[in-house]
Amino acid sequence: MYSVFRLVNPYVVSHYSISRRWYSINEKLRKVLNKMPLDPKHIAEAQKQRLKLKQKVAKISPGIVNLQVLGCGSPGTPASVYLFTDQTRYLFNCGEGTQRLAYEHKTKLSCLENIFMTRTSWDRIGGLPGICLTMQDVGVPEVSLHGPPGLGELFKAMRRFVILKDMKVEAAEYGTGDVYEDHVMTLRYVVISRETENSSKEGDEQEQDAPVDDTDYYSYERRKDSVSSKEESNQKPQGTKWIKREEESVMAYICKLKPRQGQLSLEKCVEQGVPAGPLLGQLKNGHDVTLPDGRVVRSCDVRAPDDPGPVFIFLDIPSEEYFKDFQQKANVFAPYQQGATENSDHAMFVIHFSPLNVMRCPEYKQFMDRFSASTRHIALNEVNSFSGYVAAHRIQYHLNQLDEQIFPILKEENNDYSQAPAEDGHFVRSSSLSYLHIRPSKGIERTLEASLNPSEYLGELDVLPDFKSTLEDWKRQQEKHDEQRVRTNRENQFPRLVFLGTGSSIPNKTRNVSATLILTNPQSSILLDCGEGTVGQIVRFFGKTQAETVLRSLKAVYISHLHADHHLGLIGLLQTRRKLFGDSCEPLLLLAPEQISYWLRLYDCRFESIHKDYVLIKNADMLENPFKDERLLEMGITEVATCRVRHCPHSFGVALKTVALGSSHTDDENVKITYSGDTMPCESLIELGRGSTVLIHEATMEDELVAEARLKMHSTLSQAIEQGRKMGARYTLLTHFSQRYAKIPRLRPDQQREGLGADLGIAFDNMEVTLDDLPTLCNMYPALKAMFISHFEEMEQKAVKRGNKKMRLEVARNGSKESSPTRVAAEKK
Repeated sequence: MYSVFRLVNPYVVSHYSISRRWYSINEKLRKVLNKMPLDPKHIAEAQKQRLKLKQKVAKISPGIVNLQVLGCGSPGTPASVYLFTDQTRYLFNCGEGTQRLAYEHKTKLSCLENIFMTRTSWDRIGGLPGICLTMQDVGVPEVSLHGPPGLGELFKAMRRFVILKDMKVEAAEYGTGDVYEDHVMTLRYVVISRETENSSKEGDEQEQDAPVDDTDYYSYERRKDSVSSKEESNQKPQGTKWIKREEESVMAYICKLKPRQGQLSLEKCVEQGVPAGPLLGQLKNGHDVTLPDGRVVRSCDVRAPDDPGPVFIFLDIPSEEYFKDFQQKANVFAPYQQGATENSDHAMFVIHFSPLNVMRCPEYKQFMDRFSASTRHIALNEVNSFSGYVAAHRIQYHLNQLDEQIFPILKEENNDYSQAPAEDGHFVRSSSLSYLHIRPSKGIERTLEASLNPSEYLGELDVLPDFKSTLEDWKRQQEKHDEQRVRTNRENQFPRLVFLGTGSSIPNKTRNVSATLILTNPQSSILLDCGEGTVGQIVRFFGKTQAETVLRSLKAVYISHLHADHHLGLIGLLQTRRKLFGDSCEPLLLLAPEQISYWLRLYDCRFESIHKDYVLIKNADMLENPFKDERLLEMGITEVATCRVRHCPHSFGVALKTVALGSSHTDDENVKITYSGDTMPCESLIELGRGSTVLIHEATMEDELVAEARLKMHSTLSQAIEQGRKMGARYTLLTHFSQRYAKIPRLRPDQQREGLGADLGIAFDNMEVTLDDLPTLCNMYPALKAMFISHFEEMEQKAVKRGNKKMRLEVARNGSKESSPTRVAAEKK
């Protein structure tokens, strides 16, 4: 009999030995992660320090071993494990959302140089692009990808929108019997092949043609002239040919950590006559020494016995098609099961990435039965329910105090193992583990796990100085609106806007990357952009059951441009719908730049089939003639029009027209929703959005960073507001904030005093807005400021430092020896 542990994500941070100097550098780099792209000097310095640290610890045996579950495999959550010691780190699988979980739980990526993949499917590799970009920024010089064939092709396909110029990515192929070894562990590869039919599927071996996308989507950040829209439209993309490939094998890993050297006994050293000094250090490191009198003292005679390293097994069997070869490989796993010759060879943990339906099969259960009773089995699949995104729940509980309907509590709860029944007599539930310290001689020490604590979150608001009074003021202003709500049914109001991602570039704890869901009628919805982790956001907002209904109602996805933070969630979305609905899954209308076809067709050909799950409508085809279609009319959308905007090549804004339903003031009235995508101020977008009911506009930077916004081809808050007023938009909702504004964007002092205009609102993740809500959003800012006062004050301090630095540079540039910036500021005050 064995135990299966279902895990959630970690909440506490490990404490491991690392030089103070490297730690401080890593923390400084973390603070500037959001200033994309980073100064190459920072990356070069971090790489230099990383190499020094690597050389320093290369010969040190591991002490504490940490097994950290980043993603538990619950619906909408990746399944990924972080294994690390005092010296180095290893990541096993990297699905969509791994980067955000690593950020939330302060997982250090600076020493991560090896990523092991069990499969080449998107649910295992979808987070690689994002996490590699972050690793590059913290100074990792190179990373090795281990796993089944095809991993190297992923970054070749993404080379235009995932730029890794300062980090080398290598992927090699391995077979059963191959070994990876370093100073921390010895890892054995086990290839498990799929049983295939003799006759290949039609078209499997055919060559497929696809256009090559050679666009440089980041040329503007290197101050190069971007290609004009006219030249872009006249370009004739070249073609390439690929051979259809299917996943034929998966990879399992057997890891055994190196023994930990026994502790040096000073008493035995004295008995042997070893003098104080460097000889003791040599004995401690396992070297024999010769004393001044010629006697040889062996290290093993003055040290305690070595602690043998534990064994971990990582296993991922996707389906029963792999059982035949899996059973034939039984002899590979046997030395770590009940027949192990040494106690230290018994597997300490077996981490199962396999789906729950596979784990329930008799063949799989028999495999698990062969392990000793001391082996712990960890299931990372849909048997778990809590994602581990604690910060998202925390801020939602805070915002929910302002308005329960605009900010509903997320539909996700802690795992409840006490109520979980045993399945087939095999699965024995236990308390969930998420983060383990493992000492070879002392066994396993549990630490805290991620869990929800609503009373704690609400208590945090009670100690804020001015929050209660501002909340009461806000509630008084809302009385008339609340009375109106009683007379209307919110569930019958359309369109409804659900903001799933309101951050830019990379996700942080509280703002995911771009995605906005528009529910147009009870049976239909459209998604504006689809950043990494969008499916997970839908699951957490609506709950597992209702999320399936929403995903079925999703009829179209619009992609504004091909920066990674706007479309890397698309493949996961397509696959989730296919998995849920099978052949009854209606293909999505994909409104996107034509150049996306290169990436999607390569993935379809070389990784997993997705071509039947979407129909591409080119954004450029809607420039002159708005798109009108029966499928749109069924969604309640009369037309969709686009325009080119001022960002990277092939960037578009969009406007769609629909009809209001169930609203108190605008029933059956035409509604126009305009979405900017990413852009700096743009006349073509103003023309496209004339007379909009709602403008959703990016506001990446605060006003004082207008020069940086211009360099990155983004908009400041005031520029976004001005765009809405020029086009005559009734309401403007600001989104796509730089991650430096994790909770609330920074307004100018005059805007803080006078408040937002009556036509403005600030978007948050997991925020639902109806047409009736729009007039109330402008009054929310004082309460938001009081709620996030510590974050607000931190932004103000940064602004002061930035101003002082600017003044010092101006003084130095002018060669003036006048008063210091602080004195000048004091005199002005």
